[in-house]
Amino acid sequence: MKKTLSVFVAATALAFSAAAYNPPVQGENLFYLAHPEMISGGISTAGGGILSVTPESTMINPALGALEKRITLDLGYTAMFNSVGSDKYGQAFGTGIIVPTDWANFTAEIEGVFVPFYNMHLGNSINFRTSASKRFMENLYIGIGLGFGGFWGNGTDWMLTADVGAVYNFGDIAFLKNFRVGASVNNVGKTFNNTNTIGVKSRAGGDWSGFPTFSTIRAGAAAEFVRAENFVLGLSLDVTTNFFQNIIFDSGLQMEIAHFLRINSSWQFNAREAGEGCNSWIPTVGVVFKFNIGTDFMKRDDWARSEICPSVAWKNVDGDINLISAGAVLRLGELDTEGPVIEIE
Repeated sequence: MKKTLSVFVAATALAFSAAAYNPPVQGENLFYLAHPEMISGGISTAGGGILSVTPESTMINPALGALEKRITLDLGYTAMFNSVGSDKYGQAFGTGIIVPTDWANFTAEIEGVFVPFYNMHLGNSINFRTSASKRFMENLYIGIGLGFGGFWGNGTDWMLTADVGAVYNFGDIAFLKNFRVGASVNNVGKTFNNTNTIGVKSRAGGDWSGFPTFSTIRAGAAAEFVRAENFVLGLSLDVTTNFFQNIIFDSGLQMEIAHFLRINSSWQFNAREAGEGCNSWIPTVGVVFKFNIGTDFMKRDDWARSEICPSVAWKNVDGDINLISAGAVLRLGELDTEGPVIEIE
């Protein structure tokens, strides 16, 4: 009897919490709107089908920073266009850095989001997140992160949260190349829960919940399915539960051609947004170009093949809203892919 009562109480509490779940449209993606590689590459806890780690991607899983071996900087800007309502334009920007060291890899990212739309009411916020990540054992990477931010325009609020994550790289398994799995728990702490934003459910004020959701749990896998001399095809799949009140599926498809051009496409299914008619069924599209650049002013031969990757992306949101994003990732130094040569005399 006691066990039955406990199950009933737990189910009732979960039902009530799910009913109260009502963040704004794209509120769960608040930290992933500023850079084209994030918009088009899929929100992947394992780093994407073709592994690409940027400072902003560590906001999904702080352990991803440990997979990057070079100093990495990113810069992105997203313009948002709305075809309905009086407010037609919103924007987001972000920039950050990954710094590898012998002890751990450190990441910092700052992002601003300014969206006044009635049908994607994210308001105005500035958010800063930092993380530390490290390789443990042979193929296990672990990271922790902290974030804080401020919100204004539709009420005033602040955020202070922690993240934790892990990535395990299995290497090549049968037809799966560079197969990775990842998991993370994000937004543990205080999120923006004292705002006047308009939620996805009723599209009216007064019935809303905090966003991004407290204790968001993510898990996913990624791998390359085709790896040839001048062509690579990769796929990532992720599932997210927002404190057991919603479920989100993310898929990403990446193609790299001639080590120069990468085509990204991704699709997200957000169960709550789909239920309210706010989930776009159109995949996102993006392209990334890869250029080697010289940095001879540093007087080091191994810096002569630094890499810059400009990119653009397009995403449709809720039918009436379109995002156009542009940015670049700069990786300094030449990637060391060979082990040390040991000679015995």
